[in-house]
Amino acid sequence: MFDVIIVSHGRYAEAMLESAEMISGRQEQVKTYGLFPGDSVDEFREKLIESIGESLKKGEVLLLSDMQSGSPFNSAVAAMETLSFRHVAGINLPLLLEIFGHRKFKNLESVHKMIFELGPITLVDVNKFLEGI
Repeated sequence: MFDVIIVSHGRYAEAMLESAEMISGRQEQVKTYGLFPGDSVDEFREKLIESIGESLKKGEVLLLSDMQSGSPFNSAVAAMETLSFRHVAGINLPLLLEIFGHRKFKNLESVHKMIFELGPITLVDVNKFLEGI
């Protein structure tokens, strides 16, 4: 089973893990990091790089960031200059649940591929959905 690291602005990463665990149960080998107003981006990046390095000593890592081009995302991209791991931006709760449901049985490459197959169906136009009922 590979490690999952979730990074975000504010408490989003922590809240996503908390919500996912409410649905799928306690998760092992998951770390969350939030960047808050007033935090040093340089310190956040250093802490993240150290954490990814520690996880890589045990195996593979899937890093999930809240959005592309934000400081948490950019910190993860900086880590990619020296460390080898998978990084997916734009994580949402349905995808996180799928990751947690499959990572015990599938390797990182299979789960990574699945994320991009399922991504589009995690968004629902509820107005259009209700029209079909």
